[in-house]
Amino acid sequence: MITVEETIEAIHNSHGGLTDEEIQLIVQFAFKTGDVELTSKMIEEFTAEGKDSNALIQKYEAALDVKPKWVDQIENLLVAIEMYRLEEEKAVNRLADVLGAYGIHVSAEEIKKSDTEQIKQKVKIL
Repeated sequence: MITVEETIEAIHNSHGGLTDEEIQLIVQFAFKTGDVELTSKMIEEFTAEGKDSNALIQKYEAALDVKPKWVDQIENLLVAIEMYRLEEEKAVNRLADVLGAYGIHVSAEEIKKSDTEQIKQKVKIL
């Protein structure tokens, strides 16, 4: 079973210059199928030179089960939430690193739990 995080990492490692639409489709496909091998093949196809993006999109959309629209919408929202969680985690860790470099030692957990105003006050003290 491939996770959203693993899929995004594989996409970034491919250095293929994918469009947002292609990335979203690949992540959704991985989430819905859980097939690591097929997802890797899909990434290779989308990052190949001379690709026909529209044909690939149609191919992989057809490979997904036909479900009611509301099921697709929920799955898409779940994928989006997971992607945002990953980005939030990166941002919080980066903020903790930057603050630490300036002598404000705050853990990532403290940043998540505290009010933004509390952190602003710590920064103003410097």
